[in-house]
Amino acid sequence: MSSIRTLIIDDDVAVAGIHHGFLLARGGFDVVSLAHTGQQGLDLAAELRPELVLLDIHLPDMSGLDVLQQLRGRQQALDVLVITASRELDTVRGAMAGGVLHYLVKPFTSQALNERLDEYLLLRRELAAGGAAGPLDQDSIDRLVAPSRRATAADPAAEQVARLPKGLSRPTLDAVIEALKSSPEDVSAAGMALQLGLSRVSARRYLEYLVIHGFARLTPRYGAAGRPENRYLWKR
Repeated sequence: MSSIRTLIIDDDVAVAGIHHGFLLARGGFDVVSLAHTGQQGLDLAAELRPELVLLDIHLPDMSGLDVLQQLRGRQQALDVLVITASRELDTVRGAMAGGVLHYLVKPFTSQALNERLDEYLLLRRELAAGGAAGPLDQDSIDRLVAPSRRATAADPAAEQVARLPKGLSRPTLDAVIEALKSSPEDVSAAGMALQLGLSRVSARRYLEYLVIHGFARLTPRYGAAGRPENRYLWKR
């Protein structure tokens, strides 16, 4: 999956820069531009056609809800993740009515943002897979409409590792498990990272976690230089 074109709209230059740096470090996202007013964000969205918008509510010239409404009025196919300090019920309702995928309240931890992004990437993969398979059944639709509520009991591995250590998220773990189970041969951390849009360090952490819990097997492979490359295989 190619990197997701992302526009950040936040009036705080420093905060927008932090979001930008986080997405670059995480991988899987291509930040096409930063906007610090609502109108600037609308103009850039029309020009650059992003796939995802990180949107603040408190903007100097208009509310982020107005930006959201205008984006939806254009019938532009994009996803919106609200990142804001606004906690008012009417604002949350307005964002939900505008079809935002997540509403993340400042201040938050990098882990919280990472989990939302992981879930979003998994949703994109499921949407792509569903489109290739044709009409969806009710179970598939339920998973896409509420991906964060997916049951884990159907997968013994997911159930046993339900309590994850800090820095690991459930949606990413599910994606790694599925990719590893469907692979006909052992995979490297670099290969898994490329397939799922993760950093190599992050992919290796998830793979090693599955090895520790007995769901995957580590198989060193020696190259011409004599240094082993760790590869991972699902225990079928």
